[in-house]
Amino acid sequence: MSNQSSTSNDKQLTIYDIIREIEEKSADGDYIFRGERQNIDRKVSSTLYRDFDDIDMREFDIEVVQKEMLNGAKKHTGHLPHTGDIPPDFRPILAKMFSVREEDTAEVDFEILTEIQHYGGKTNLIDFTTDYLVALFFACDGHHDKDGRLILQKTDEIKDMLRYPRNPRHRVAGQKSIFVRSPKGYIEPNKDNIVIIPATLKKLTLRHLRKYHGIFTETIYNDLYGFIRSQDTHAGANTEIYKGLACKNRGDKAEIQEEKQKEYEEAIKHYTKAIELKPDSAEAYYHLGVAYFHLDDFDSAITNFAEMIKLEPNEANAYLWRGWAYKHEDNFDEAIEDHNKAIALKPDNPDAYFNLGVIYNQKEDFDLAIENFTEAIARNPNFAEAYNHRAVVLRDKQGNYELAIEDFTKVIDMNSDNVDEIYNNRGIAYRKKGDYERALEDHTKAIELKPDSAQIYYYNRSIVWLFRKEWEKAKDDLITAREKQEDINRIEFRKDYESVSDFEQKHETKLPEDIAAMLTLL
Repeated sequence: MSNQSSTSNDKQLTIYDIIREIEEKSADGDYIFRGERQNIDRKVSSTLYRDFDDIDMREFDIEVVQKEMLNGAKKHTGHLPHTGDIPPDFRPILAKMFSVREEDTAEVDFEILTEIQHYGGKTNLIDFTTDYLVALFFACDGHHDKDGRLILQKTDEIKDMLRYPRNPRHRVAGQKSIFVRSPKGYIEPNKDNIVIIPATLKKLTLRHLRKYHGIFTETIYNDLYGFIRSQDTHAGANTEIYKGLACKNRGDKAEIQEEKQKEYEEAIKHYTKAIELKPDSAEAYYHLGVAYFHLDDFDSAITNFAEMIKLEPNEANAYLWRGWAYKHEDNFDEAIEDHNKAIALKPDNPDAYFNLGVIYNQKEDFDLAIENFTEAIARNPNFAEAYNHRAVVLRDKQGNYELAIEDFTKVIDMNSDNVDEIYNNRGIAYRKKGDYERALEDHTKAIELKPDSAQIYYYNRSIVWLFRKEWEKAKDDLITAREKQEDINRIEFRKDYESVSDFEQKHETKLPEDIAAMLTLL
């Protein structure tokens, strides 16, 4: 294979072709590896060398530069005193106190250099790794519109330049690092030992490394300073995610639907750009799925949550959101499976049980609905919505009015949001129980709490007046409700009776004609 990628051949190459080529090239001895995001130069140089690339290095010794840098560093580490403001007579004494034995100097110097390298400083060390898969990650992690390259270096050819870290920790261990310290500041690898990674394969390679080898950003940059380096590498992607979150937050707060939609659509653009810049960003896929969910594009939401799950298979929230999206598509089996996975990963999450309760209620498996609402309450005793939903099932599906009233009362005592709805719900439970007086009290309270949009509450109170055969009061409430009418899909009359005649037969009564006519319109 040529060391220059060809656009016409890119489509034919696979990840396995790249891996096979690396393995074949490294089969004749011991090699170390280095991945670079762009294929732009044959030299492999240290950061310190690159800092002086505008100087003729034939007249400039890079090791002299590094020695001066080391002396400055040692004053900070305590290996050398800072003598600038110290009287000359005391300087020899301090030098003796801080001096390092000659045999230890090289070791101390290397330890300091590796620390500087670790913190992102400039040294004459060149990072390599003993694992070609790690090098492959670096070759693909960034500049996804450009070819990367993987350099193979036979150790026998540079054995005097190799430096092995002592007591490797965190990122050095995770990257299986080995350093090359060249007197010239660079090495020139054999052109036959360079493997080009086509830009078209970079994203697929990152996914492959994550899925099959556990190599991804968090394992490569596995300490705080590695995170800082990663932030620098992926600054563009991170910025796009933050911009997307800002749009999403504005969308959440917007009261007008058109404004919400506009902000969520803008968020989607930013998250999509983040994925273009960092294809293995599980965070970007997650937020993209949430944004599509808010736009009721459940297919796209499911697709993006699935991508996140490929990248982060143990992330409970991804299953939770995907399951909820499946629920909105009435795909209950998939929804239940995802919620059970979320619970297996995070057993104490009350939201997962609450969602399952809603799903089972829609499936008309009311026992399991109540069981899951109860589990949600056990994990969050102040979960008002779980009490409310459980109470509605107890009231409407199991006829257990006493327990339903207890749950509604707990929600009212919590002083939760939309408490007017809870008074209305409890009023219905009292009416079905036959306690019309308390039913009237609760519907009246609901009306008082939300008078401007209380048409449902007026309708429901009118039903109680009908049960008491107080026709004029029923008529007044029906008239008021019709005046306020916006949405009457929740009217309890239609839930309990097929028609006005059905109501009259069940209660052995004859409604006044004008009231019957008004109820017929419900």
